[in-house]
Amino acid sequence: MVKRKEFEFAELPVDKLILESFANTQSAYHITDKDGATDQALSKFRQKLMWHIGHSLSTRQKQVIQAFLAGHKERDTARKLGITQQVVNIYKHRAIKKLHKLLAV
Repeated sequence: MVKRKEFEFAELPVDKLILESFANTQSAYHITDKDGATDQALSKFRQKLMWHIGHSLSTRQKQVIQAFLAGHKERDTARKLGITQQVVNIYKHRAIKKLHKLLAV
């Protein structure tokens, strides 16, 4: 067993400014979006998604997806629509599958 010297475990005093500047630096893998292309693409995708939710889904699928996007639980959505939770789950999965096909690149 190798004995380590005590100074190898000693805490080093660190300047608060160094820590703050380290936290504010970006990773080498961070890609900056200077021209806003990502924001534009996301905005366009959101618009397409909302259009397809409004126009491409059945009435029940639309109701279930809108409740899902609003953060409601399947149980509450089922109670509100007068159907079982299992049927809500089926509507949700079918709607997501349909939207995925429509929005696939």
